[in-house]
Amino acid sequence: MDDDDDFGFSDSDLDDLPANTLQHLEANAVRATQHQQQAGPESDYGLDEGDEVVNLDDDNAAAHHAYSAAAPQYTQPQTDYAYDDSNGQQQQLYADQMEVEEQPYRSQADPGQLLSRIKKLEQEKARERKQADDLKGKLQTKSGEADTLRRRHDAESRSYERKIADQQQLHSSELAKMRAEIERLRREKEQAQTDNMFNQHDSMAQRTRRSMPSRPKGKATAATSPAGTPKRAQKTKGPLGDGFDDDDVVMASPSKLRDRLKAVTPKQASKRKRTVTDQSPIPLPALQLSAPRTQPREKEIDSAPEQVIDTALLQHFREDDRRFTLLHRLLAHPSSNGEDRILEALTQHAFPTQPSKKLSSIVYDALAAATASDVHELALRICNIVLDLWKRCLDERYYDPVYLMLDAIHFVLACEPIQTAVQVTEKAVPLIIASVDLVSLPVSNAAKLGGKAVASLFTPTQRDIASKIDVLDCLELLYLIATSSVSSTESAAISRLWQGIPSGFCLMLLNKEYPQPQITLMLRILSTSALSTSVGPIVAEDESQSNVEDAIIARLTNLFTEIPKQIPDPSAKSPPAAVTEAEVWEMRLLVLMVLTQFSISKHGCIRLAQNPLCIGRLIKYLDYCINTLYRQPLSPTQDQKIESINATMKLIYHIATSNPGLDIKSKLVNTLGGQHSYLVALSRLTFSEGLMLEAGIEDAVVDMAHSILDEGLSLEEGDAFGMVFSSGSSV
Repeated sequence: MDDDDDFGFSDSDLDDLPANTLQHLEANAVRATQHQQQAGPESDYGLDEGDEVVNLDDDNAAAHHAYSAAAPQYTQPQTDYAYDDSNGQQQQLYADQMEVEEQPYRSQADPGQLLSRIKKLEQEKARERKQADDLKGKLQTKSGEADTLRRRHDAESRSYERKIADQQQLHSSELAKMRAEIERLRREKEQAQTDNMFNQHDSMAQRTRRSMPSRPKGKATAATSPAGTPKRAQKTKGPLGDGFDDDDVVMASPSKLRDRLKAVTPKQASKRKRTVTDQSPIPLPALQLSAPRTQPREKEIDSAPEQVIDTALLQHFREDDRRFTLLHRLLAHPSSNGEDRILEALTQHAFPTQPSKKLSSIVYDALAAATASDVHELALRICNIVLDLWKRCLDERYYDPVYLMLDAIHFVLACEPIQTAVQVTEKAVPLIIASVDLVSLPVSNAAKLGGKAVASLFTPTQRDIASKIDVLDCLELLYLIATSSVSSTESAAISRLWQGIPSGFCLMLLNKEYPQPQITLMLRILSTSALSTSVGPIVAEDESQSNVEDAIIARLTNLFTEIPKQIPDPSAKSPPAAVTEAEVWEMRLLVLMVLTQFSISKHGCIRLAQNPLCIGRLIKYLDYCINTLYRQPLSPTQDQKIESINATMKLIYHIATSNPGLDIKSKLVNTLGGQHSYLVALSRLTFSEGLMLEAGIEDAVVDMAHSILDEGLSLEEGDAFGMVFSSGSSV
C-alpha cells in the first residue's frame, strides 16, 4: 500500500474512471498503429543513408534484416495522467493524452522488393551455374572428341606411312628388275650385232674364196671278159716319160704352139731376142687332184620287229615291287630301343597264355594268310595285325612288347598316305587311351587325394607299368591320327575321332601335375577339335555338350596362372627338374593358339564369350604379360612376352567384335582383380608407343585396346587415365 501511495494510484481512482474509457484507449491504439507516415523518395538502389547493406549470399542475414526493417518503431509516449472531478473533462484529458505524438518509423526499403530481388538474383546465379556446367560438359566432350580424332589421325598417319614405305619398296624392286631387264636386252643386242658382223664376214669370205679345179675323170675302158687274162696296155713314151704313168704326159703340138707365140722385139739393143726354137715345145699341164676313193658301203641290217610287252603285266610287277619294298623296309626298321629290329625283337616275347609261340610267329602267320592286292591294303593289314597284338597285351596285362607295337604302327603310317591313318582310327584310339590311363590315372588320383594315393603312385608295380608304357609315344600316335583326320577328304573323319575321345581324358592331361611335354602335346591334339558345331570332345546325347565345353575352356584358361610341377618321388634323392621360364611361355602361347582356333568358328566364339571365366582370365593374363615387361626388362623371354601380348589382345578383340552387345565388364565379376587389370592393361596398351621395353607391340593391337577402352569408360574416366598415362604422342 505504501508503494501505491507513492505513485498516486488507488483502487478508488480506477473505479472513478468512466465505463467507456477502455474502449477509447483501444480505439486510439488501433488508429495509432494503422496510421502511416508518408515516406520520402527512395534511391535508385532502394537504400538511403543509414541503411544497412545486405549480403545476398547470406540467406539468414538477409531475412533477418528484412524482418527487422519491416517492424515498425514507436516512440514511447509520455503519459501524465491527471483526473478532474467532471467526467467530460476527464474523457477529454484521456483523449488528449492518448494521442500519439510521433508516428512509428518505417524503413524506406520495401521487404517485398528485397525478397523479390533476392529471388531474382538467386535464379540468375543458378542459371549461370547451369550454363557453366553445360559449358564444362561441352568442353570435356570436345576434348574427348579431339583426343579420339588425334589418335585416329595418328593411326591413319602410321598406316599411310607404312603404305608409302611398301609402295616405295615395291617401286624400288620393280625399278631394279626393269634395269636388269634393260641391261640384259642391251647385252643381247650387242651380242646379236657381233654375231651379225661375223656372219657378214664369213659370207664375204665364201664369195672371195677361189674354188679348187677338180681332176678330170679318165675314160672308161672297154669291158673285157673275166675269163681271159687281161693284156697290158701299150704305153706311148714321150720324150719326157720316166716310166711311171707315162700316159698322163701329153705331148703338145709344136705347130700350134708356134702359131700362138709371136716374136717380140727386144726393147734394149744390148739384149738378144730369144728365138722361138729356144722355147719349150711342151707346156706344163695343170696340176690335177686324184679322185677320192669310194668307201665300201655297210650292209644294211634288217632290224628285227620289237616284242610288245603287256602294260598290265608291267603294272602287276610294279605293284608287287612296292609291296615287297614295304615288307623289306619293315624287316630292316630298328626298334626304339636301338638294339634290335622290330620283327627280330618280337622273337623275344610271348604271351603268358601261349608261351610256346613267339609274337613274331603270330605276325608271320597273319602275313602269310593275308591276300593284299596293293601296297595300301597290305599296310592296312599290317596295322590291324599289330593292333590285335596290342589289344591282347592289354588284356593279358603283358606290357613288355607295347613299345614294339607303337614302333611298327608309327613306321607303317609314316610310309603311307593319311587315309590309312584314318582307317585305323576306330581300333587305335581306344587302345591309346587305355594305355595312357594305366600311367596317368594314378597321377591324377595322387594329385586329388594325396596321402595313400601318392604312395600307390610309386609302388614297384606302378613303376614297372610306367617304365614299359611310353605315354608321350602314345600321344604322338594320337596326334598323328588327329592331324590325318583333319586333312582327310572325308569330312566326318574328325567328328568320329572326337566322339571316341572322352572329355575326362583331355581334362586329366591338362593338369599341372603332368610333365610339360605331355601337356603341350595334349594341347596340340585339342586344337584339332575346333569344329563348326562343337569344340573339344563330342559327348553322347545323355550328357550336356555345353558343360563339357565350359569345363575345357576353364581348364585351358587356368593354365595362365599354373606352372607344371610333377609330384615328387618320396624315395628319390633329388626332386624332378623344374620347368624353365621359356617352356612356360611357350606352353601358354600354345594355350592362346588353341583358344584362337576355337574362336574361328561361330559356335566356338560364342562359347568363349558366354563362358563366365574366359574373358576375365584373358584380361588378367594380358595385365600379367605387360607387367613382366617392366619387372624383368629385356629378359631372354622378351620375344615370347611381346608375342603373348599381341595374341591375347587380338583374341579379346575378336571375341568382343564377333559378339555384338557383349559387356566385357560384366565378365570380370568372377575374376579377382579383373576390373583393375582391365583398366590398367588396356590403358597401358592404348598409350603404348612401342619403344624400348614395349618394342614389338603392333599398332593394330594398340588400336584394338583403344577401341575396347573407349566403350567401357566415361569421359571423366578417360581424361583421368589420359593424365596418368600421358605420353608425347597424346599431348
